Amino acid sequence: MSLDVYQRLLALSQRRAVPAASRAHRHLSPRPWVLVGYHLAGEPSAPVAIRYGSFRAQPKLLVVAEPRDRDQRFAALGALARDLATYVSRYTETEPVVRVGNGRELDVDQCCTDAPQLVVPNEATAHWLDLLGQYLRTLDVDPVLQTAGAHLGWFASRRHLPGSSAVLTATDLLATHWRTGQLPTEDGHLGRLLAWIEPPAGQDAWTAAATAEQRPPAGPASDPEWDLMTLRPALERAKQVGDVRRLKLAAAEALDQAWRDTWTALDLVALLPPGGHVAQRWESDRWSWTRHRERVTAGTIRFGGRLSDVPAFRFLHELETRTVALERQMALDDPLVMARWLATGEAVAGTVIKRDLDHSVTSAKGSTLLRPLLWLRTQGFDRPAGTELWLGKVGLTVRSSTVDTVELMVTSGAVTRQKFNLLPECDAEVVLAPFGPQQYFPDNLPEELPWPARPTRLAPPRADEPDEDSGE
Repeated sequence: MSLDVYQRLLALSQRRAVPAASRAHRHLSPRPWVLVGYHLAGEPSAPVAIRYGSFRAQPKLLVVAEPRDRDQRFAALGALARDLATYVSRYTETEPVVRVGNGRELDVDQCCTDAPQLVVPNEATAHWLDLLGQYLRTLDVDPVLQTAGAHLGWFASRRHLPGSSAVLTATDLLATHWRTGQLPTEDGHLGRLLAWIEPPAGQDAWTAAATAEQRPPAGPASDPEWDLMTLRPALERAKQVGDVRRLKLAAAEALDQAWRDTWTALDLVALLPPGGHVAQRWESDRWSWTRHRERVTAGTIRFGGRLSDVPAFRFLHELETRTVALERQMALDDPLVMARWLATGEAVAGTVIKRDLDHSVTSAKGSTLLRPLLWLRTQGFDRPAGTELWLGKVGLTVRSSTVDTVELMVTSGAVTRQKFNLLPECDAEVVLAPFGPQQYFPDNLPEELPWPARPTRLAPPRADEPDEDSGE
């Protein structure tokens, strides 16, 4: 049984979510831009109401009396675009940074000291903003709208990168740090997820989750009954009389719960100490924001609708590299995450019971190499001989294992007497993981691109082949 399944069963029996992490694995900005909203049913480019802002107690609310009317829609989106421009303008200060690669200094470059962060309640809202950014970038009615579309495009480009914190969805943020007793698909409902993590006093998680389902959805699609009974009369009144007060009250009431729940999610994760590699991953977001801002300022920003050939290969390569790096970093930062690797047997925890620092082997060239041995008392480690494990920067190889003992040989990092201080003493408690030093995957192009990145160009028909549409 995997640890994730065990944690879900434990939460089910306790009727309350259990921690899945003891560290915060996402960067939390002190001033995020939080956004919740509804769009017209079936028309993502027609927003009905949007609540947003960087201050919990002072959100802004935009409503569109007639979402299908282009002038009213552009007026509302223009106000949103100007506020977004004001928010991102706070992140223009730069500092000189020495960029380092392969252990040597490369050059000094200017990097923004901070970057904007967008926080939404769920994945559906994040996808809606991606579509809204594509829509705004195609408009030529107002440069402000196009610039806002460019900024939303940058957020969209970072959203799918593992470890990036430029865009946070409250549901994903909570699901990364807690396990509930419900199905993973049910964790996509922000109200239900919070009910499992912090049920009201006197209620268990099941009762609280059922109550949360009765509240208005977090968006971007609104409740059909609310559309019929509340939204439609408010839109008709705004259209006929020009009075939008009823619409604003209805929208504010419907979006209030999603607004508060999104901030609550940030509060819960902020209680955890940050992981050691979070700042490093946030620096990657800061570099990306710096380059994006430079392109926007220079007017050279471009967004391709579809990647092909080499760009597609490089993007897939980056996804694979970031996925491996994120798994490694989270496990090394967080004992509770490392426990998953211990449960599967890919990592081993134990007590050092014996050391042989004078052990040596003979290389293929006949030279004698110092290779210390360690013996660990463990429980149920059954990986075969030759398995590579790491203790920080010290690499070890499994030589043999029994029911309760593992013999390991040091192969790197501490193979000279000057480095023996890196080895644990007898009776020390250690955890050996399959994660060594940070790996660097070169993005050199292979001789042949993988099939997902190959061009799909059809060969032209030969002159002697009949045309299928000609009836010959």
